Amino acid sequence: MFLLQVEGTYTFVGVFVLMLLAGSTGYWTYIDGANRGVDRAPWWGSGVFWGFLLGVLPGLLVLGIYLSKRPARLD
Repeated sequence: MFLLQVEGTYTFVGVFVLMLLAGSTGYWTYIDGANRGVDRAPWWGSGVFWGFLLGVLPGLLVLGIYLSKRPARLD
């Protein structure tokens, strides 16, 4: 019984960490795109968020595509 409780706790922590990673990375993508004047920044942010939430590899793929296509900084 103790093993099931420990395994359930680790699963909960893993899901929590995945959601935290997905949320923070998606939010960073949105803020970065908005600061650089990207019109579709909310779509990029939500794409990274859902990609990380559904699986880490799709999230990394969308983040890589965004980083390769983002415009130069507008300083």
